[in-house]
Amino acid sequence: MKLSYKNISYAYGSTPVLSELNFEANAGEITCLLGPSGGGKSTLLRLAAGLEHVQKGSIEVGGDVMASPGYSLAPEKRPVGMMFQEIALFPNMTIAQNIGFGIADLPESERQARISELLEMAGMIDFSSRHPHELSGGQQQRVALLRSLAPQPKVLLMDEPFASIDITLRRPLREATRLILKQSHTTAVMVTHDPPEAMEMADTIAVLDHGRVLQVGSPQAVFEQPASASVAELFGDAQRFKVRREGELLASAYGPIALAGREIKLADGQEAELVARPSGLNLRHDNSSALELADLRFVGDAWIAFLKLHDADGALPALRVIVDSSQGLALGDKVAITAAGKEKGFYLF
Repeated sequence: MKLSYKNISYAYGSTPVLSELNFEANAGEITCLLGPSGGGKSTLLRLAAGLEHVQKGSIEVGGDVMASPGYSLAPEKRPVGMMFQEIALFPNMTIAQNIGFGIADLPESERQARISELLEMAGMIDFSSRHPHELSGGQQQRVALLRSLAPQPKVLLMDEPFASIDITLRRPLREATRLILKQSHTTAVMVTHDPPEAMEMADTIAVLDHGRVLQVGSPQAVFEQPASASVAELFGDAQRFKVRREGELLASAYGPIALAGREIKLADGQEAELVARPSGLNLRHDNSSALELADLRFVGDAWIAFLKLHDADGALPALRVIVDSSQGLALGDKVAITAAGKEKGFYLF
C-alpha cells in the first residue's frame, strides 16, 4: 500500500522540524529518506507509526487516514510496522519464538507456518531453535527484520537499521534485507545518512534537509540529475565551492578552471556554486599554476590526485581529482584543472 504524507508541518516546541512537506512512498517499493541529521527523517517515521501526533496535514496508508490534527489511529491499529536501530531481541526466546512474538493471536498452525515461511525466505531455517546470543550481529538483524514482517504490515518503517552493524557486514546484510523486502512485497521506508547505502537499497530516494523534500527520484536520477547543490554534494565524494565565469574560464579559490569549450548556463561575470565529483575534473601540467600535486593515492580502479595551492595556509581543503594512471605525475608537479563535463559529475547551480 502507498504511504502518503500530505502538507505535514511539525515542531518540537518552538523548533520547526517539518515544513509543508508532501511525500509518497509507492506500494511495494523501498524508499530511502536521505539527508543530514536534524532534517526531519526520523520524525516522519514516528508520525507514521503513531509515536508522535500530527500537528498539521495528514498521513494516509492506502488512501485511509491514519492521522491528522485531532485524530490519531492507535499505533497497534495501524497497518504499519517499525524497526528501530536497536535489535532488542528477547534473549530468553529462540529465534522462532522471537519472530512469532507479534503474531501470538494467530492459530498455532498458522503461526508456525508464518514463522517457517519467513525463516525460509531469509535462509535461516536451520537457526530456528537457537537463541540470539548464538547468532552474529548481522544474523540478529535479519531476525529483527523477520519479526517486524511477521504481522504482515502494509508499510514497514526502518530507522537506520544497519547503524549498529560492523561496516564489513553491512553490504551483505543490505542485500539480504532488500531481497526479503522485495519478496514480501512490503512497502518500506528507511532512514539513512549514508548515500551509498541509499543507492544500494532504494527503489526511490527522497532527499530531506531542514524539514523539506529537496528531490525525489530513482537512485540514478538523483545521482545524475541533482536538483540542487545540496543534493549533488551528497553523492560521489563531491566537492562544493564558489566560482565566477570569466570568458572561457571559471575563476575559483583553486585558480582558473578551463571550460574546454563546454557550454554552461552562466553569463560572463556571473557567480555560481560548483559541485564537482573527483571524476568531474581533469588535470594537466601547467608550470604557471599555483596548484600543486600534494598527494597521490591508489583506490582500486583509479588514482586520486590531491591538489593544494602552493604556499597556502592550509585553510582550503585539498581538491580531489580522479586520474586513470599515476604515470607522468610526481608530487610537487604544478597542475591546472579543466571541466570534465556534467556527465562526469561537474554541476553548476
